[in-house]
Amino acid sequence: MEFQQYTSEHRTKCVEVFDSNIGKYFDLSEREEFIAFLDSLNESGDYYVYVKDNRVLACGGIGVNSTVASLDWGVVHRDLHGQGLGTNLTDFRLVRLKANSAIDVVKIETSQHTEGFYKKRGFMTTKVVKNGFGEGIDCVSMEYRVAL
Repeated sequence: MEFQQYTSEHRTKCVEVFDSNIGKYFDLSEREEFIAFLDSLNESGDYYVYVKDNRVLACGGIGVNSTVASLDWGVVHRDLHGQGLGTNLTDFRLVRLKANSAIDVVKIETSQHTEGFYKKRGFMTTKVVKNGFGEGIDCVSMEYRVAL
């Protein structure tokens, strides 16, 4: 599986991937924030897409601020959940972050629906805000300690 650098040509298809997850995984109110995030990216940013048959199937990025990194807007098309795309996307991003020896911790804000997915990968829950993203979608803050 090979990830490509995000370009503005991927924008519409990334939004389609996001839209497929509205309801359970994302609140409709988050859509504009996601679009604004995509529009703020430059062509050399740390956001990536997995494309197969001219279709974006997954997208996600990383952010780095000194010794703290984040996994940003990781999304897999809802029709393809459970097929390993999320694992590959997460592993791809963590490998990139672990290559930076200055990073001590990786943070993510996710929902209760994907909390278990990240726990399996070594993330620990640090905070839960009930309905933090919208009705029925809790905001779960998690951290992954990078091994030295």
